[in-house]
Amino acid sequence: MKHAIISEVFDQPEALLDRTIDLKREGYEEEDMYVLVKQVDVADVIRRHSNLYVLVTDEPGTVASLVTSSERPIERWLKSMRLTSEQQNRFEKEVEHGRLFLYVDADRSEQQIDATNRKVKPTPQTEEQTLALHEERLIIEKQPVQTGEVVINRHISETEQAIEVPVRREQVHVERVNGSEDVVEDYDFDQPGIRTIDEGDHLRIQVIEERAFIVKRPVVVEEIIVRKQVTKDVKTMTETLRKEEIEVTEVGQPNLTVEDHTTRKDETQ
Repeated sequence: MKHAIISEVFDQPEALLDRTIDLKREGYEEEDMYVLVKQVDVADVIRRHSNLYVLVTDEPGTVASLVTSSERPIERWLKSMRLTSEQQNRFEKEVEHGRLFLYVDADRSEQQIDATNRKVKPTPQTEEQTLALHEERLIIEKQPVQTGEVVINRHISETEQAIEVPVRREQVHVERVNGSEDVVEDYDFDQPGIRTIDEGDHLRIQVIEERAFIVKRPVVVEEIIVRKQVTKDVKTMTETLRKEEIEVTEVGQPNLTVEDHTTRKDETQ
């Protein structure tokens, strides 16, 4: 579907020329295309490879016209195009920064480009009249939105655990038995023999037992792995589209022939 107004900017002349080739394949005429550039050498490249109408802001003739006009040529050119004030300001800045501005006006019957009063293309006078038909098309745009979030918190819980630990301990058993009643010669009660290990008549024996105590050490018992995966769903959206149709009504007996050369892009794909 052709658009009446096309306004685009490019960084290189090659990209602009490739775009004009595509536009001509879509049915646009080269005489409907206008190019605004800042430098003369860039304009020369475009002129060598096409017949486009190129307007140059730094061209010597353009600069000389500033003497008799308080309005800059680029401002006058953009105002003569069917653009909003916001678009005019934006494209003026783009051109001043060295970018190339392509303007296509497929319906030039309403307005012509003012090229500093030097070149104005006349509108051809024919008996043909054009009625443009419009229809609405669906354009799907997708935007990611946050629908929720997952929060994982780690906290400490306490539990009591009982464990049985076997321990050992010593017990002293004293056993008395009858002696042999043999006569001990030269026994001195004041100087006891080996029957004691400490001073006096005391026998001291150590009694040992095992005692358990708890040592707590942290160990890794589990790891939490969080992964996020993308799933695809198909969502059906319904919208009502409007389309302009024509109805040809014959009054009297006219010599009428209707030819339909239209081809919808969605039907050829």
